[in-house]
Amino acid sequence: MKKTALAVAVLALSPVAAQADLLFTVGTKASVWNAEATGDLDEGVSVEDDGLNLDSENGTQISVFFEHPVPFLPNIKVRNTALELEGDGSLTATFADQTFNENVVSTMDLSHTDLTLYWGVPLPVPFVDINFGLNARQFDGVAEVTGETSDVTESVDLDFVLPMLYGEVKVNTPIGIYGNIDINYVGYGDNKMTDLSYGLGYDLPIPVVDLGLEAGYRGLNLQTDPDDVDIDADVDVSGMYFGASLAVGF
Repeated sequence: MKKTALAVAVLALSPVAAQADLLFTVGTKASVWNAEATGDLDEGVSVEDDGLNLDSENGTQISVFFEHPVPFLPNIKVRNTALELEGDGSLTATFADQTFNENVVSTMDLSHTDLTLYWGVPLPVPFVDINFGLNARQFDGVAEVTGETSDVTESVDLDFVLPMLYGEVKVNTPIGIYGNIDINYVGYGDNKMTDLSYGLGYDLPIPVVDLGLEAGYRGLNLQTDPDDVDIDADVDVSGMYFGASLAVGF
C-alpha cells in the first residue's frame, strides 16, 4: 500500500510498479455502523416489531492494521465492533426457560473483536489487491429480556470464539476512488456466520499519509447451535456504515 509521497509519485508514473507493497504500513479505520436486526432468538423469540422490537442503533467499528513486505509472514489486523441493540416490545413466548406474556424491555449486545492474520496475493494486475487469511472472532455480549409487569429478567451470555476464513478484494483507480469487499465466514454443524462488507471510498490527495473517506454496507448473519453456545439464534444484523481511514508508510 503506497503510503509516502514517493509512492504516490510512483503510482502516477507506473501503475504496475505501484502494486508492489514495498513499505511497512501502519493504519487505522473508524466508522459508524447503523445496524438493524431481524430474525429470532431462542427458537421463536422474534427480535422484530412482533416481538422484542429491537431498534436500529449506531455502533462503532475501529480497526488497526500492520502490513509488511516480509515473505510468508502474515499481516495483522485487529478490529473491534461495539454494537448494542435495545427495544421495547410485547412478548408471548419462552426465553431462557422463562415464559413471558407481557411488554418487555430487551437488549442484544453483539459486540466482538476480530484478530485477523492475512496475506496478499501477488498479481501482475494494476490497481487490484487481494488478501486472504484467518480470523478469530471473540464475542463478548449478552441477550437480556425484562418483563415490565413481572419485573423478571432473563439473560443469556453471548460469549464465544469463532474461527473464520477471511478474504478481501480492493480495486483502486488513479484518481483516488476505490471499491472494496471483504468477507468473514465459518460454517460447521448447525453453527454458521457470514459477515460481508462492501463499500466505496476516496483517498484524499495528501502527501506523506493516506487519509480516506469511505461509505458502504455491512451485513452479518449469525446462526448458532444451542449444544455449542448458550442460545439458539438465527439473526441478521445489517445496515450502512460511514467512516474514515488513516495510514502511514515507513
